[in-house]
Amino acid sequence: MRKTGKSKALLATGTMMAALLGGVITAAPANAADGVCTGSTTQAYGSDLYFVLPINVANNTIFCYLQYGNTGAGVRALQKNLNSCYGKRLELDGSFGLATEDALRDVQGRIGAVVDGEYGRETMLKMKWARYNNETGARYDCNYLP
Repeated sequence: MRKTGKSKALLATGTMMAALLGGVITAAPANAADGVCTGSTTQAYGSDLYFVLPINVANNTIFCYLQYGNTGAGVRALQKNLNSCYGKRLELDGSFGLATEDALRDVQGRIGAVVDGEYGRETMLKMKWARYNNETGARYDCNYLP
């Protein structure tokens, strides 16, 4: 393709716009179709135990995602599990900030998931989750989802 004055100007304009918008445009996470984990839910495990998991309340599914900047009960459920099963010391503030992202990256590396600092299907299925006793509410152990 021969570069003309118009094509050079268009290329320069496009480059400048990309540079200006670079901080504004962010990539959607791989699990974006699943939606953000906006709440938490309990999932029974037998008659005596249960898990606490992030959930997308709008479509009532545990297949959802969390990333830096998200807030709410879904983030708090993830933070609690990172503390309980992986020895992290996160504040249970429901805010997915740098500390939560760093803790998640560490865990992703340990469990063989893609290390991207984003919570989604792969991370959820490879993580161990705290199981709690129905009667006392005390943590029983950490185990994989059934």
